[in-house]
Amino acid sequence: MSDSITPCQRRFRIEAWTEFGLGVLAILIRIAAKLRKHGDVRRLLLEDWISLQIIVWYTLLAIAIHNIVFGGGSNFMTSKEEAALTPETKAERIRGSKWVLVSEQAMVMSVWSCKAIMLIAYRTITHATPDSPSQSHEYTADPFRSGLKRERWINAIASYWNFEYVEGFFNVSADVFVLLAAIPVVATVRLPWLQKAPLLVVFGLGIAVIAAAVLTKVYCLVPSLLSYEYLAWYHREVMMSIVVTMLPVIWSFLRELIPALQQWGYRANQGTPTTCRQGGPDSSGGVELRSRRRRSGDDLRMSDSEEEFNTASSISRHSVSSIKEENCKSDSDTRLRPPKATVHR
Repeated sequence: MSDSITPCQRRFRIEAWTEFGLGVLAILIRIAAKLRKHGDVRRLLLEDWISLQIIVWYTLLAIAIHNIVFGGGSNFMTSKEEAALTPETKAERIRGSKWVLVSEQAMVMSVWSCKAIMLIAYRTITHATPDSPSQSHEYTADPFRSGLKRERWINAIASYWNFEYVEGFFNVSADVFVLLAAIPVVATVRLPWLQKAPLLVVFGLGIAVIAAAVLTKVYCLVPSLLSYEYLAWYHREVMMSIVVTMLPVIWSFLRELIPALQQWGYRANQGTPTTCRQGGPDSSGGVELRSRRRRSGDDLRMSDSEEEFNTASSISRHSVSSIKEENCKSDSDTRLRPPKATVHR
């Protein structure tokens, strides 16, 4: 490996490790937010452990790409480079080709771990719809079942690049599926624009992830564009996938640290809390119900299973709160209304 690097390699190194740092930072912020809430590592949820193992695959991907770009290349070479091979450069390219296989597996594990977290969040949101979770599980399982049925996939290691077509199809279609699954949730959101901004950011980054996945395969499969540029798009796609996946929890964490964020977009006179006690102090249903007078905001403090999409899920919680408040007011009016006179004949 040459000691000197080209300006292109220098730019690639800066971009790649910057993106790696942003991705790992997003995961660590998510875990810190969950530990701050639960106070115990043993209370972390399944999606939190999936987030932690993404760091392993992402680190492996970064190391593999670094060895390919700065270690003499791989079996991808022009006819001139092939004619100029020496025993030393050939050995370097053989090692680089092995790192290519490592990078492909690390890439698949990274992006599909992010999709698993998003599907868990999707199941949480749609838990009231029995068909949605089973559909999402069947969708992710189909490619693995079909792969096990075809032994030629296992034996055709010499043509391993053919898997790019299959992986690209399921990768892009899964991103589109997850994005479309959230559209009904966003469509029903009744929040000020400043409160809806995080959802729009997630949607925008989700579209960017799809674009990055498409460009990755374009630079892998289109002969006129075939180059090591696809490795840069590997980094970009994984980084954006991680950020999109972690952003809902990060936003919830920021709202807890900065209470002013909870009031964005609301009028100053809409945040007064009210208290209503239902059934009186002596009744069996004496549970204190707390809600706010504003119609579109609450503290958005979600339960464990709802925290992934805190902004969207808060709508249903606020609707329940509003209904309870109206019922409480109607009960109060009924108790204060004098009883009708009874006429005895």
